Amino acid sequence: MAQEINYNKFFLAAYSQGAIVMFLISTYFVYTPIVLESLKITETEFALGITVFGITNIIINQIATRFLLPKIGTTNCLIIARLSYAFIPFLIFYIPKYEVYILLCIFWGAVVGIQAPSLFTQIAILESKTKKILNPIFKSCFSVGSIFGALLASLCFGLKVDPKLLFALIGVFIFLSSISMFFFGLPKKLDFVDKSPSFSLPSKTILLYALVNMMIFASIGIILNWSSLWFINDLLGPVYLAGFVLLFFNIGEISANIMASRLIKIFNEKFVGPYLTIIGSVVLIFTIVSQNIYIILIGMIIFGFSCSNMQPIIFRQAIKYSKDSIPKTISHISSIGFSGLVFGPAIVGFSAEKLGLTFNMYALCFVFISISILTVSLMRTEVT
Repeated sequence: MAQEINYNKFFLAAYSQGAIVMFLISTYFVYTPIVLESLKITETEFALGITVFGITNIIINQIATRFLLPKIGTTNCLIIARLSYAFIPFLIFYIPKYEVYILLCIFWGAVVGIQAPSLFTQIAILESKTKKILNPIFKSCFSVGSIFGALLASLCFGLKVDPKLLFALIGVFIFLSSISMFFFGLPKKLDFVDKSPSFSLPSKTILLYALVNMMIFASIGIILNWSSLWFINDLLGPVYLAGFVLLFFNIGEISANIMASRLIKIFNEKFVGPYLTIIGSVVLIFTIVSQNIYIILIGMIIFGFSCSNMQPIIFRQAIKYSKDSIPKTISHISSIGFSGLVFGPAIVGFSAEKLGLTFNMYALCFVFISISILTVSLMRTEVT
């Protein structure tokens, strides 16, 4: 009798990978004010690093999907990525030179370019094998990682823990944790194998979904990259609460991701995705108008809950209507999506110096309303 395959184990392994990378990124971005001070750079110069991260990510994402994933498997790609990015923030603080910062951002973009298509390919495979809605609950791994990262960073920020020590310890933990993927990661025999990888252009449907994903990345980057600086400089919040905007946003996201499957069955993907996002964006606009940090934090929970399932629904819809293989479809959606990290930080960095970060928070809301309207139209017409 053949042994039953434990798909839950593979899902948890992929979930841990997403949570760990966001734990590292979230911790790092809460320390944005310290990075600016350490490197003696402006917001625009800091944003340039994120921009080159995005450019490298796009290029490596496409190359990895066509050539690396089919040859060594998605799990081995995830192991390589985790080992590679473990000590990047530590090196940024340990070698506080702007040129080193840019080089490390390029390298970081490359390894995330390997990880992103590997992760989303695994989840698509597991959804296909189990016939379950897994994308929304998987999306919560990024929020879980962000919450723990924001909490740890805020605590260490308040206690004035040396960033080099903090990120050295985190690096050791992430490096050693990669061992778990050898035992619990998706085996290569269950991977999607593309024996004739090639470059191809996305169809009109996939391109439109990818553009929506791109705008989401560009907008969410405002919260991830700049929320701690906004909280301290514009809202004049206490330093020890620097990560709380990101924390409250992710609490809302996790709640929505956990409830996504039930909400989709009760309503539909159109309501749980774009319609709910419009409602949350309007609520956040009114809370920002108040300029009260406690009201804004409540607004962030509501906004996080409302918009959290947009990306999982975009991936599900794209895979549903795509004529390409799962890895190619995911590569188009994720690589074009990550391109939002190319222009998003550059725009925010420039406008932060000229107009302030509060302006960018308002802009985030209006961008989400716009892309929600586009998504409603796309889901209605199902363009091919």
